[in-house]
Amino acid sequence: MSRILISYISEIDNARKDLNRFKGKQLHSKKARDGLRELVEKYFNDVRPAVISNREQNEEMRKADSDMQEMLVLCHKRGSIKRYKQLLTEVKNLLILVDSQIISSFSLQTNSGKLDSVDSQIINTIQAMIPSAALSFHQAINDLRSDDRLSWRGPATDLREALREVLDHLAPDNEVKSMADYKQDKDISGPTMKQKVQFILKNRGVPKAASGSAVAATNTIDEMLGTFVRFVYTRTNVSTHTPTDKNEVLRILGLTRVVLCELLEIRNEP
Repeated sequence: MSRILISYISEIDNARKDLNRFKGKQLHSKKARDGLRELVEKYFNDVRPAVISNREQNEEMRKADSDMQEMLVLCHKRGSIKRYKQLLTEVKNLLILVDSQIISSFSLQTNSGKLDSVDSQIINTIQAMIPSAALSFHQAINDLRSDDRLSWRGPATDLREALREVLDHLAPDNEVKSMADYKQDKDISGPTMKQKVQFILKNRGVPKAASGSAVAATNTIDEMLGTFVRFVYTRTNVSTHTPTDKNEVLRILGLTRVVLCELLEIRNEP
């Protein structure tokens, strides 16, 4: 049930990005409007029936229905590109909430029990964009609930990969490099994680001062992971250092939460 929803959310996101190709205030392209009409038809014919029945009451789906009906009307005329984008963004966010509700209804579990509210929101939001990143983040949490691992390199790597994939999705290299104030760091082939975070928050209109915590946390994650990996490769006695390793990775998890909550606009509330 959730798989078709995740795939459709990705289609909605791509459709919104495609609208950036068109100039002017109205969408004159018949081909583009036909494509959006097909997206609406797929919602009502395939996605909605797979997610919720007409007899069930769900506020998010009712709002998504209304947005999709408005978009269908727009497709019959040269509607406002700005309004198309607004509707697609609203529907995407509503369907992410629905996906979260579906997963929650199946009592999302880890090896030791339920995920807390923030981690559930992070996983559900990432899953709609990059399923592999959601799996990496979830796996790291599962692993960190254990006390008998011989190595903690796995969860550390999973956290880094989850964050890297989210940053690559929200801040593609070519777009970051096109920033007026972009400067290439020495010995690095592309933008750093810090530069990607700055790009995302700047595009969202977050003041530089307000974005400081996320940027600082990203810098710390990068430094900690580099030190941690070097330490893993150079040590000779694994068992002696395992407890220390876990504490370090738990710190990395906490910082990763801070960054992902900021990037994904998730409120860190119980």
